[in-house]
Amino acid sequence: MTNPLESAHAHLQKGEQHLELSKLHYEGAKATYQSAKAVYEAVEASHLSLESRSSLTFLCDSCATISIPNIFDTALTTKAHRRKVGDLFQAVEGQSSCVLCKFLIEAFQLGDPEHSERLHAHLKPRDTAIYFTSDPDGRPWFRKAGVNTNLSSCPFVWLQTGRPTQTGQPHICISFEPRSSVDAKPKPLEKMTYPRRRDPLEAFNGSINYDLVMSWLKKCDTQHGSACNGEQPHPSQNIFLIDVQQRRVVRGQKHDRYVALSYVWGKGPDAQFSWFFSRKESQTTTSATSQICTDLPTLIPQTMEDAITFVKRIDERYLWVDLFCIDQSNTEQKQIQIDSMDRIYAAACLTLVCLDGQDADWGLPGVSRPMLQTNQPTVALGAGRLTATYIYSVWDNNGNSVWDTRAWTLQERLLSRRCIMFANTYMSMACQAEFFHDSMNASFEESGVKSWLGDDYFREDGSGIDLNEEEWDFKTFDALVSVFSGRKLTQESDVFNACRGALNKISSKTGCSFYFGLPNDDILRALLWKPHHDHILTRRPEFPSWSWLGWSGRTEYAYWLGDMSGYLAEVSEAEGPPIKKRRIDIFKPSTPHPENGKVLSYGTEAGGKPSIRLSSTVAKFKLRLVRPHGTVHRNLSSNSQQPKKAVGDHWALLNPAGYALRNLAGEHHIFEHTDVCFRLQPQYSTFLLQQKSEAEFLFIQQWPRIRDSEASNKWLYDLVSALLIIRNEDNTAWRLTSVLMKAEEWHAQKPLDETVVLV
Repeated sequence: MTNPLESAHAHLQKGEQHLELSKLHYEGAKATYQSAKAVYEAVEASHLSLESRSSLTFLCDSCATISIPNIFDTALTTKAHRRKVGDLFQAVEGQSSCVLCKFLIEAFQLGDPEHSERLHAHLKPRDTAIYFTSDPDGRPWFRKAGVNTNLSSCPFVWLQTGRPTQTGQPHICISFEPRSSVDAKPKPLEKMTYPRRRDPLEAFNGSINYDLVMSWLKKCDTQHGSACNGEQPHPSQNIFLIDVQQRRVVRGQKHDRYVALSYVWGKGPDAQFSWFFSRKESQTTTSATSQICTDLPTLIPQTMEDAITFVKRIDERYLWVDLFCIDQSNTEQKQIQIDSMDRIYAAACLTLVCLDGQDADWGLPGVSRPMLQTNQPTVALGAGRLTATYIYSVWDNNGNSVWDTRAWTLQERLLSRRCIMFANTYMSMACQAEFFHDSMNASFEESGVKSWLGDDYFREDGSGIDLNEEEWDFKTFDALVSVFSGRKLTQESDVFNACRGALNKISSKTGCSFYFGLPNDDILRALLWKPHHDHILTRRPEFPSWSWLGWSGRTEYAYWLGDMSGYLAEVSEAEGPPIKKRRIDIFKPSTPHPENGKVLSYGTEAGGKPSIRLSSTVAKFKLRLVRPHGTVHRNLSSNSQQPKKAVGDHWALLNPAGYALRNLAGEHHIFEHTDVCFRLQPQYSTFLLQQKSEAEFLFIQQWPRIRDSEASNKWLYDLVSALLIIRNEDNTAWRLTSVLMKAEEWHAQKPLDETVVLV
């Protein structure tokens, strides 16, 4: 019988042999990879002379007439120009022998499969023409990706097909790298920014370039200082984290670094893993020093599995995911964690964002699913090298990605120190100091080279909201309310919890406390929210009517109201006509007219309804239904900002003579006269019709003067803001909407002093 010790020794020797064999295979594969990489880099770096290149390059008769240097001349690309360089049908026929035709077809095929044109017999020649066009706005190529930098752009054009009116926004960037032997005076190419050349596997598989990600993180760690790396208060000792090495949920310790995940739940994965929470509760000990809680399930949603893979690859150990790190079955503990959401995301060293994921099983692009449009066709010509790169504009779906439509995810973005965004066609990272994009080349590791998010217009995704301001700024609050309220919630009752972390952050920075989403220190102005000009609102009965939380649908504040701090400093310089100056005098404190209402107290009424008690004046107005919801809005000027059809029921206020009052400001950022004083969901118009089209209005604030914007610089004078209120049986009132009118129109109704309780 064989001695067990000898048998074990034999198995050990056999294992060692397998290990040595595996090492040899690994070294062989590594050598093969290094050799292939060296060949690839040598080919990329080689610059053959024009004579030797011409012997290897064949151009068809049509392509041979194209002067590439002239098309890409910097002086020309600063002006709008459009040059036909071929035809799709001809390029298909000639691609087997002409290198430029082949390049054009490969570049054309980079387009989005859902929107790219198809070649068929019914296409007319004008629809199949291929054009190289300059940027329509004269901007560098990286502005299309939503990025700006302190470097200049390389020579480039956009690839387009079809007639100018049908081409739409370009996405395929053709960059040109001239050969130094062609130029009499070589240009300083090292100062120019080219689209980043992807590694072969990255371009072929659509996989993540982890070296690029690590370079972003390294620059942020070493060059951004306390802005991105300052110590943040740890959420609490009750936070749980996923140990990605052991695949276990453990109790977090005070100094543990961790990565957070932000994603879209989809069809409620919490119900799918309800058994996990019951098992976790039975296994978790009460000791604060206890670490191990429970193992992760073998099968977890793909997005979380990919996050674990990513965290391992960037050499981090802990991951926070709400599904497994918050006990979804324990209501009390869940609320404690929700109240700490601002600290949870702020303390994370990095937040991973699944931008286009439909649900928790979507996965992270570049990890388990390939990123799209990553191939980069290239052609070497006598004049230099052309490279085609698909540039997905962050402005194309600004605020419309799946992740950007969910209410919970906004504060997760705003509270994080730095976020890596995983989109279907690109990856980017935003920190407190810079914005990195995978289309940009690696020179950003150098000191002094910076990139940041381009400011094209209001960012509907909320990325322009800064919660770190230490002074109260109503404009920041306005932006937060506008972006957040337009997002979707699975449970409408979650609306307060979904923004509580962001409001807590503002409070901690400014010292301004909030009462059901409204700032106590600026409460009168905050009461004047209104429906966004493209939306109408529906009541959320769980919350007070006077708060925007009490209404489902996108709300906002008038542009002039949010921008008031921007022009108050200039108000002394904004002199109106003499008649206007005289009329403003009636609002001086010595007059009997109040300048604003007064909040007496916050409280709770019968039935637990949160309330605000105000001392102010109340006036009654006759009303007229001007235009029912969906009715065509006739007689609009060609440059009107108002929609062609009524969004909600359009109502006007009437003066004592029965004439409709004009709304001088309108709803948009540039003042526009309109006959619409306010808009309502049709179901709420019934309240007014039941009151014989008469309603009460509560005075809130008088405005000596307001301005629409610095660019337009239009001023209005002597105005009053008021709330339309509906009385309840107990004499409390609920807020229906807000209005703006001339002060003289308000005083003509002879308002009476009254104390009103809003619920």
